[in-house]
Amino acid sequence: MTRTPLRAALVVAALAAGLSACSPEPETSADGVPSGSVSAGGASPGTAGAVYVTGAKTGDDPCTRVVSAIGYLRLSLLPAGREEAQHWDGDVRGRFGYLRGTLAMYGSRLPGPASDAATAIDDVAETLSRADTADSRRPDLLRRYRTASAAVLAACGQT
Repeated sequence: MTRTPLRAALVVAALAAGLSACSPEPETSADGVPSGSVSAGGASPGTAGAVYVTGAKTGDDPCTRVVSAIGYLRLSLLPAGREEAQHWDGDVRGRFGYLRGTLAMYGSRLPGPASDAATAIDDVAETLSRADTADSRRPDLLRRYRTASAAVLAACGQT
């Protein structure tokens, strides 16, 4: 069946209408600020923080969320000692980006001993999530990530 430009336009319009019906208008607080706006102190319980993780709520347990994001990334990484062979496709880079979003929402509420490690993870993940990072830099950055993520896991009572 040959599609005509009019038929294709109608299909796109119908899809757009259906999708827009699925996303409600953002809620606003009493002062008119959208509930998804970034607050000065980052996301924390009782404040309207930005949501970077699908299904996340600002009041969720920070250790649970960050440990989960670390585990999600781990699924795409080769075992320790194989950093030189790691493949850096969009999946791996995207999971580093996901971890950054999780840290943006919950990093400030991690236990004290995890604070410096969470900052180190964010710094390394920012570089590793970019496609333009030189391959020669990635193995060392991945080793630094592993050290920092181990510290966060330990502070959260995980291994």
